[in-house]
Amino acid sequence: MEPVQTLRESNSGFEIIWQGYLTVPFVKEWKNLSDVWTNTKGKIIHLDLQGIERIDTAGIQLLVYLKEFSQSNHYSFHLKNHSLAVLKVLDLLGLVSFFGDRVKVKKEHSNEVEFKYGTRKFS
Repeated sequence: MEPVQTLRESNSGFEIIWQGYLTVPFVKEWKNLSDVWTNTKGKIIHLDLQGIERIDTAGIQLLVYLKEFSQSNHYSFHLKNHSLAVLKVLDLLGLVSFFGDRVKVKKEHSNEVEFKYGTRKFS
């Protein structure tokens, strides 16, 4: 599914909504779309991932790159409204704490993600 980016700019930064597949065939397009808002310093970026239907390791690498890039370029980058597809991959790879964002899991999806990494619970 082709990438769709909805961009809202405010005084403090950007609210970005992504929809589509965050997968190998589309990562270059997503990167090009992100160039619009990654050239700002001192801004707050909120990336809404609710519309991401599929994500693979290339998509995760892009999100990691954007997080690292934001830190080195002095702007705040936050993921929000994670889709179930994104939550499953972040859970599988143990990357929820890497991004450090609040994660909300819908009640009907609570049995599909476990978030075992970083909970300090041992069985």
